Formats: sequence, structure tokens, C-alpha cells
Amino acid sequence: MAMDREKLGRTIDVGRTSTLKCFETSLNIAAITAGIAEDDPRGPMFKNRYLNDAILLKVVESEMARGKRSFKIETLVYFPYNHKNVYEGGDSILVKDRQRTEKLKMKCGLDPTNEEKIDDYRWDIDMLDMLNTLPTLDPFLLKCKAQQTGIEEKLNPAYFNITIQEWKRLQAPIREKIEALVRRALSGGTEEASEKVEEHVSRFLKKIWEARDIVGIEDFVKSLDLTPERAPEMFFAWKGICYYQSQYAAFEPAMRDLFAWVGDPKKSLPSDMKALNSDTKEQIISEMTALKARMRENYITIQTTLNTYEDSYQQFIEQGKPAAFIGFLSEADKHYVELAACLSSTAHAINLLQDQMRRIAPDQQLQNEQHRLLLDCLLGVFGIDDPGQSLKLAS
Repeated sequence: MAMDREKLGRTIDVGRTSTLKCFETSLNIAAITAGIAEDDPRGPMFKNRYLNDAILLKVVESEMARGKRSFKIETLVYFPYNHKNVYEGGDSILVKDRQRTEKLKMKCGLDPTNEEKIDDYRWDIDMLDMLNTLPTLDPFLLKCKAQQTGIEEKLNPAYFNITIQEWKRLQAPIREKIEALVRRALSGGTEEASEKVEEHVSRFLKKIWEARDIVGIEDFVKSLDLTPERAPEMFFAWKGICYYQSQYAAFEPAMRDLFAWVGDPKKSLPSDMKALNSDTKEQIISEMTALKARMRENYITIQTTLNTYEDSYQQFIEQGKPAAFIGFLSEADKHYVELAACLSSTAHAINLLQDQMRRIAPDQQLQNEQHRLLLDCLLGVFGIDDPGQSLKLAS
């Protein structure tokens, strides 16, 4: 799979300068690995040196069916041709590619038939599969996933890139949400039961937070109508939703700035628009209209998902009515991916715009060449290949 050099460069650059790390869509393994000392006992993330020279990118795909958009997020491993200049292009492999084994063997030398290195092979494949389960590659969720899979102590903390203070700050509101619901579910709202609940809350909270298994909380899982097999991942998805919700307030002002720019022709159209030929003008207007429609659709999805979650949660906590929350939790994995797809696309668009505007004077507009590059990237971020079809589906 080939990568467009110009778009790849912008993707890597905005990732490096991103202030929206709670919705990161790329992880520069090569850059982190380069900063790890040779005598570091935990070493790089992968055993294979080619994987340690790679860049991981999340690719969002969506499709409309019966008026409803569904999302799929895949993980792409990008191998630069020149590790000293990753912008010169490279090869890439999707983690879920059906021919992954053959392609990784050809590109990296990963060989499942090599018994001498079978443990290294299994570690690297497990690591790729673990990263693929995350819809975004932000440090908090990566650390959470490492905890869930029991490899946190084996993985170099350089890849988390998160301080203890930041970890505790992000963790606190999520744990409060989970704890409040556990207390309500276990106590049934009665004071008589509350004394007994205290004996179990810490244990239940730990089990749900780790989301590894349900040993010791089987009755609680049953009360939520979750099957034992699905419960751990539903709990992890719930934690991810709580995380995105807690970070959304800080994210919203930048999102509104993006919407204001896109919605204002004086800012969002090329400064030399009048000098362009009619076909070019028509193309720009059509693409900008499609972009606004998709951004609006994403915004509605974000708001609807978060509002549905919060309403169902409050019904359980305040009124003791668990039905709506149980229904939401049963599809937590789907809601988790929806939120991640819409938030990460919007965050990437914000970073692209901010990066482009830093390249010109504050009182200037983008000229057509600059505007074309930015617009192509924005259309790519939101998966708009055919503006006309996108508008038809959104209407």
C-alpha cells in the first residue's frame, strides 16, 4: 500500500505539534525508539528492528447504510524508505490484512516458522494486535490497554508519554463515574445495604477498571445483562467513553473555531478566488459544502452519543432506573468507535488548520495553492472522495 508523500508529511507534522493528545491518530514508534537508551532494560516496543523504525497510523473508514453511518478504524504500519527523512515515502501494511503474515515476513523478516525466534514473533504480533484494538493512540488509552493485557511493566514508559500527575488527573473523573454506578448498583439505593457495599466497592472498581476478567463480580455482570465473554471489553469501552467525555470540554472551543472558519467564506475560501476559472470555483464550493455537511454530521454523532450516555447514566444514578444504561452498555464497543472516529477526525482537522494558519500572517487568507493542499487533507481526514455523493447521503 503506497502512501501519498505530501499528505503523509502533513499527517506526521500535525501529530508532532498536536495539543489534542486525547484524540491522537498516529504513533511515531521510530522517534520514540530513537530516544531510548541502549542500556534501558525494557528497550524498544518491538523485538523486530524494522517495526521499531515504523510509524503507526489509525485509518478511519465509514459507510452509509439505511441513513446511518457506521465506522471502522484500522491500524496501518508505515515503513519509511528513508528513516532519516520519513517524508520521502514508504510501504505500509494494515494490521488486519489477510496477507499480514506473508507481508511482514517479506518486509520485516518476521517468520512464524523460525522456532529460535518464535517468542519474539509472538510478542510482536500480540503487540500489533493490542494496538489495533485501540481506536485512537493517545497515551492514556495506550497505558490502560497495557494494564488490561498485563504488559504495562514490560512496555517502556516512553511509549505512554504521560506523567504520573497527568495519569491521576485523567483517571480521577473516570473512576468517580464508575464508582458512583457501582455503589448504586450494589446498594439498590438503600441505607441498610450501604454498609455492606463498602466492603465490595474497591474490589468491584478494581475489576471493572482493569477489565481483564469478571472473577468475583459475576452477579454484577449478570445484572447488567452482559455475557461473561463480552463484559471485559464492554467495561474497557465504557472507560474509553468516560475518557472522551471528560476531555471533550477542553476540546470543544478549538472545534468551534474550526466550524467558524469553515462556515465563513471570507476566511475559508482562497484569497484569489475571483481570479480562478469557473470550474475550479465550482469544485471548491462543492468540496467546502460537502466538508461542512460531514463536519456537521460528525458533531451531531458526538453530541448524540455523549448525551445518550449521560442521560442513561443519570437515570441509573439519580432515579435507580438501569434499563437505559444497560442498553447503552450493551453496545459500548460500537459507541466507543463512533466517538473515537468522529473526535479524532475533527481533532486532526483542527491541527491541520492550525498548522496551515501558522504558515501565514494573522491578517492573511490562504491563496489557492495553499488552500488546495489544506482542503485535500481535510477531505481525506473526513473520508470524502466524492463531494456530490457525500452531500446526497447527508441530505
